Amino acid sequence: MISLKQINSGLSDRKINYNSSEFFDTHRYIEAYIKRLLFVSLRLNDVKYNESSKIVESTYLNTANLIEKVLFLLDNSGDNQQRVVTKLKDKHKDFFILNELLLKFSSKYRNWLAHGTIAELKDTELINYLCHVNKSYFKEFETLLQNEYGHSAFDKPGDWGAKRGVDEEIDKSAKRLGLGKILNKPLTLQIVKKKLWGTKYANP
Repeated sequence: MISLKQINSGLSDRKINYNSSEFFDTHRYIEAYIKRLLFVSLRLNDVKYNESSKIVESTYLNTANLIEKVLFLLDNSGDNQQRVVTKLKDKHKDFFILNELLLKFSSKYRNWLAHGTIAELKDTELINYLCHVNKSYFKEFETLLQNEYGHSAFDKPGDWGAKRGVDEEIDKSAKRLGLGKILNKPLTLQIVKKKLWGTKYANP
């Protein structure tokens, strides 16, 4: 996972003009930031440290669902997910405007770049707005966390109030918290070598 220091510095710098590659980096940092919050929220919901790390690596929810799930899991009011999100929408309008722009604007360009639909962004104004949205989203998320919980994503889970956690398989934890399916891990290098052995592509 990207280090907390790198996420913070990458999303907090005061640079004004960016290139296509730098925009892509800001989006990587945003995704890592949300995964950090998922980790904190798992620890707050009685998932042990190592198991929380494995779930962050292995669970899949699309970005929109993951953000709402994180907001719900951080909340300790006892309300259901829909009510928690609705309550926050009433109180943090700027955050949810930026959330929409992240999902319907910058994430679209990130996906086009990641999947080779486009090779590079060249419109300077567009790139600058993409980075502006990502960095503003990060800033507003931190504001929401501070106002609602008095904490930052960069605080340790223990500072948030996380305890040791319960003994539970990660599949069971994911199901209990509504995190969807745990993805299979990639094939190991040993298996890859074995499968390539005997083909003309055995060695890189």
